[in-house]
Amino acid sequence: MVKRSSMCQGSGAALILASLLGVSAASAAAAAEGGTTSQVLGFQDTKTGTFHALAAVVPDAVSPTTGTVHVTFNIKLVTSFAKGTLIQCSASVDGSSVNTTTGTDTVYEETATDAVAISGTTATCTAVIPYSWLVAASSSTVVDSFSGTYSVTAVATPVAAGAVTRSSYSSLFSTTKIPASGTTSSYTVNVTL
Repeated sequence: MVKRSSMCQGSGAALILASLLGVSAASAAAAAEGGTTSQVLGFQDTKTGTFHALAAVVPDAVSPTTGTVHVTFNIKLVTSFAKGTLIQCSASVDGSSVNTTTGTDTVYEETATDAVAISGTTATCTAVIPYSWLVAASSSTVVDSFSGTYSVTAVATPVAAGAVTRSSYSSLFSTTKIPASGTTSSYTVNVTL
């Protein structure tokens, strides 16, 4: 068993503490003299000793693109479901903008869900998704995409052994253009469960 000297441990701790205090004192002195304590990110060339600051990526100046996606679900029920089963309708919208020059991208996802109780052989749900995204307009160097998916699920409540659960999901739309600001995009989904 190797036993360490507490004096060595204390000396190491004291050295670390002194180093930290020295850096703090230097920063405080620079601030007191009107200097700045902000850091510049970069790297130092090991051959020349020259410091190279990293370039800051400034995002394209944009105004919010706003809109609403309205999805109506018409569900035909052919499966026998237990009393109390709920139909959950969900829609998801994705918007993205990629600047091919800088390699920067912005991605958004919005989701809305509605639930209705089963009554009869049909059900109707609605999902309304308002969005407000900061995306650059499409151009020769900016590629936008706008897509949506949906899912419809029958869920027994409370969940019990032997309860039938059914679901259906698919893509809703996909395009390379985000609708103009203020647009309401409406879609209808017909599903059989």
